Amino acid sequence: MLIGAHQSASGGVDNVFKGASTDECESIQLFVKSPTRWSGKELTDKEVESFLSKSAVFGKNAIVTHSSYLINLASLDLEVRNKSDISLQEEMLKCNKLEIPYFVMHPGSKGTGDLDTALGMIAQGIDKMYDSNDIKTMMLLENTAGAGNLTGGELEHLVKIIDKAKHKDKIGVCIDTCHAYVYGYDIKNDYDTFTDKLHSYFGDKLKVFHLNDAKKELGTKLDRHEFLGEGFIGIEPFKSLVNDIRFKDTLGILETPVKDKQTYLEEVRLLKSFRK
Repeated sequence: MLIGAHQSASGGVDNVFKGASTDECESIQLFVKSPTRWSGKELTDKEVESFLSKSAVFGKNAIVTHSSYLINLASLDLEVRNKSDISLQEEMLKCNKLEIPYFVMHPGSKGTGDLDTALGMIAQGIDKMYDSNDIKTMMLLENTAGAGNLTGGELEHLVKIIDKAKHKDKIGVCIDTCHAYVYGYDIKNDYDTFTDKLHSYFGDKLKVFHLNDAKKELGTKLDRHEFLGEGFIGIEPFKSLVNDIRFKDTLGILETPVKDKQTYLEEVRLLKSFRK
């Protein structure tokens, strides 16, 4: 597993490599635009050139982008769905320009709609984006905590979205350990059952782990990340993940509440220390 963390792109996307160096990261996650806005500013040629140069040194295959939090391809509100289509396309085109291999997205909320219909809408939205653009970046569906009307809490939801999509080869998976645990997957006490299911369902489509402890208990569906070893998951499952041969090529990204002036260095070193 390539261990790293989410890094700030404030001041330009190429700035993520400064944080990655400080935190001794082997992998990086970033936003290519503000996660709380529908649209963002265009990338300059200088930014793109600088990012490509630095990513070549860092390792292009160790970089992932996280989508805007606003995107919801399953929304029953036509305006929201249209804005989601446009925002998704904008972000994916930026990823393509920056040659970023992976793009993580929460599946979305079904609102008061039917679950199976919502999963179909998500698949259709992803297909629409790939149909309209020559994009090489791979879409990674992230499991959610499953609160309210969110889709993606059950791993089977992700399986169904992929099955319904035409562009199956361009869709993979990101697994968040906190989300899985608070949804009800007991990674703490039954690591093998959970990870066997992941491997069975997704195989090499599982490209990224979000390595987060959980501030809330098993099955609460409350998405609250905690510092590794200080939450309800505890440290042992993370030791197992780091050494699990099935996930040797995945990216392990920290999204925990950072300590010590916004640095992940302590946790990156902790995870590396688990390697056998």
